[in-house]
Amino acid sequence: MTSFSVKFPQVASFGHTVSHAKNRRNRAFKYNLQTVTMVGDDGKKLKMRVPARMLRTMKKNGVVKKAAAAK
Repeated sequence: MTSFSVKFPQVASFGHTVSHAKNRRNRAFKYNLQTVTMVGDDGKKLKMRVPARMLRTMKKNGVVKKAAAAK
């Protein structure tokens, strides 16, 4: 496994919070970050915080094992 480092923006996107009276306030949609421990080719453990959507992709591609990500 090669080195895997990803930088994310602070927020995923922007939108509005809409009240019952239809008042709109700005809000930021944040990433659903999960802590994952991966093992590299050299046997060293690497802890990363990745979004849940990327975690699904990493499981699908075999970068992270399914048991390692589940708690």
